Amino acid sequence: MVNPPGQCPFLIPVVADGLWLYPVPAYCRRPDAPVRVPAPGTLVRVCTTGEHARCPGFQRSASFAPAHDADGSS
Repeated sequence: MVNPPGQCPFLIPVVADGLWLYPVPAYCRRPDAPVRVPAPGTLVRVCTTGEHARCPGFQRSASFAPAHDADGSS
């Protein structure tokens, strides 16, 4: 799955939201860390915008992120 341009590459959409205690549209799955479920406000303000580059978790795991071309595609 390829995330839209500007969205964190570690953000994974939730497809079986009935299994979650607190339904959210996505979770954070970094290859070097446990799964994290961001708060809905964090998803809106950080994870789905260019602000994800300032996220400490993203910065620690950035070397594992898929590379993007200048136009934002893989």
